[in-house]
Amino acid sequence: MTEFAAVRDEQQAQTRLALGALLLPVFFAAMFALCIIGAYHAPHPNNIKVGVVGPAALTGSLRAGLEKAGGSAFDIRQVATVAEATHDVRRRDLDAAYVPTAIPKQPATVIVASGAGRLVAKASEDFVRGASAAQAAQLAVRDVRPLAAGDAIGLGVFMFMIVCTIAGYLGVTVLETVAPDLAPSRRYPMIVGMGVLLPTIVYLIGGLGFGVYPGSVGTVLAFIGVGALYTVVVGLVTRLLQALMGPLSLFVSFTVLIFLNIASLGATYTETMLPGFWRFFNHVWIGASTVDIERSILYFGGQGVGTDLLRFFAWTAVAGALLLLPLSRKFGRQREHAGDAIAATSARAAV
Repeated sequence: MTEFAAVRDEQQAQTRLALGALLLPVFFAAMFALCIIGAYHAPHPNNIKVGVVGPAALTGSLRAGLEKAGGSAFDIRQVATVAEATHDVRRRDLDAAYVPTAIPKQPATVIVASGAGRLVAKASEDFVRGASAAQAAQLAVRDVRPLAAGDAIGLGVFMFMIVCTIAGYLGVTVLETVAPDLAPSRRYPMIVGMGVLLPTIVYLIGGLGFGVYPGSVGTVLAFIGVGALYTVVVGLVTRLLQALMGPLSLFVSFTVLIFLNIASLGATYTETMLPGFWRFFNHVWIGASTVDIERSILYFGGQGVGTDLLRFFAWTAVAGALLLLPLSRKFGRQREHAGDAIAATSARAAV
């Protein structure tokens, strides 16, 4: 009877542990639905900058009509010439530009940059199509920063970031699980090594294998380098949360690095297509900064990366600095315990 009771108590204990462990998939499902689906289920334009090309005196009524039709979704601006509009779209000062036609049956033109966001380009095209229809004109699309041939719908940077995020998080989590007492002098070189290796593997498969990431050797090295820095920072943040929170860090890491981060990346669903809360997070978090840098490297010759790089390095410095404090305390306590154990052993030996 005693043996039966022991087995029963053991099974009850195992059941409690199992139910506790099942909280993780429940948490994952709920947060995924709330954050990822919540952010991506209904993309809607917000303040997309569209230029109307032509003398202000001649395009005034057209701009007024577009402003009324666009509301807060589109920011309508006047641009003097086609050359100026093309320059502004290439530099991302404008999201798109509309060149109306003055000749009956002559196509109007919308100038877009798919490399800056395929959904934004498509939303701009659809918006100005109504204006060209009112002119009884067809609409020609001119893409001045097209996506790579292997990335027709603009998923390349998004998938790259997902892999770097999840792989960077998993690498540090696995290290903590299988080798919790691994010395920092060995742990952190491994984290850095993974940070370099993982983005390189993604590029070799996605870039060389599927043609998703185009560019010269310099472009490719810069693209991989930024991905490596990002993956290392993900690892540092994961390690910081482990040091501060222990087992609870699993839930917090998922929230900060997976759900909030991926939902606000602004990769496929760029900042102008995200709901308000996610637009705010897009402006401050390191994942969105990395997306902007990578997109600029691939499609815009590195133009405009200064602010994003500053934000990126600021987060890196914060994560590294915060990590030093709890780890120094942790290993200080370990050294104290080790000293106490040695002292106790010596005392017993003396007796």
